Amino acid sequence: MSISKTIIVSAFMTLFCLSAQAQDKCCGDKECCEEAQALGYKPYPYGFIQVQGGVGTTFTDVNFTDLLSPTASVGFGAWFNSAVGARLHFNAWESKGGFNKWVNSNAGLQTYKYNYATADFDLMLNLTNFFSKKRNNFFNLILVGGVGMNYAWNNDDLQAIVTNPNMVPANSTINAWGEGTTRETLLNHNLRAGLLFDFNVAKHWNIGLEVDANSLDDRFNSKYLDSDDWMVTAQLSLTYKFGFKKPCKHEPAPVVVAPVPEPAPVVVPEPEPEPVVVPEPEPVKVVEEPYRDVLFYVIRGSEIDPQAIINAAAAWCKKYPSKTLEVSGYADKGTGNAQLNKMYSEQRVNNVVESLKKAGVPASQIKAQAFGDSVQPFAENDKNRCVILEGKL
Repeated sequence: MSISKTIIVSAFMTLFCLSAQAQDKCCGDKECCEEAQALGYKPYPYGFIQVQGGVGTTFTDVNFTDLLSPTASVGFGAWFNSAVGARLHFNAWESKGGFNKWVNSNAGLQTYKYNYATADFDLMLNLTNFFSKKRNNFFNLILVGGVGMNYAWNNDDLQAIVTNPNMVPANSTINAWGEGTTRETLLNHNLRAGLLFDFNVAKHWNIGLEVDANSLDDRFNSKYLDSDDWMVTAQLSLTYKFGFKKPCKHEPAPVVVAPVPEPAPVVVPEPEPEPVVVPEPEPVKVVEEPYRDVLFYVIRGSEIDPQAIINAAAAWCKKYPSKTLEVSGYADKGTGNAQLNKMYSEQRVNNVVESLKKAGVPASQIKAQAFGDSVQPFAENDKNRCVILEGKL
């Protein structure tokens, strides 16, 4: 096996081993679940259809810039998780070969065109996601490695050159594709390694640039040079993504709120009667106490739990009808955006106010306000999904 084939096969096997070891880092992970919930879908796995177009050239004994030709591709594949994917890739159009050395002439460079089609199975490794804590990145550097077959045909241009007695090429073309000097067709191997610079511009769309190096049989360009022929392609890509799954759920640990104890009654001893005058008993003094409690919520939640907090707040309002109960709603800054978090805090406040009214608290005794994520009353991010009930004296 030639050195070039050994290098590409080694790269392909390395990609395969890394792919086999890669795992979806989001399984049971709280941050990944929150990322998926913020997006509204899981960023991986998904299927894709890809179209590409650009230029290709071969590296032989002729300057590669003289052999630039159009090329196009279409691919069908899937990303199984955030690091590993695979595709079927079909690349085809036109390639060039050339001669600049002649046995009996100084004619200079002469090029000839022919058509080709390549079908490959590619493994794909997302290097960005392999080393990143996030899974939904705007830019992804993707390593590509594949194997396949190449078919070449329509080599009439070369036939016209080699049959011209006034222009005998110095390179060997005998039996390159077929018997004698006839130009037939060629079926040969293709080994590939490349990089895809991919940009995640929308949920269903990616754009990018892919550069691939393809190792083909020595006969691909119809000349024997005792080494593999190399074809390099550079193509812009447009990818449509589909088949996303719904976001995962990560239920936080339940928050246990201790019930608010009833205030102990204050007992004032009756004064001892005097021998002659019996004084009137002093009025019982009632000690006023403020009230404060907190309702906590899951992500995007607005349901009230436990109901005991609403009952305790309603009891305080009935006990102090001249006082105001402040109901303040919040949302955590670590998820969502300011607009959504404002909406969630308003939903939570409205639900609490309606529950208080149903418990007999008049609307005039309630002061409600929603802060969204503009205020974070707690240092721990998850606790800021809350409503604080506070009665001041």
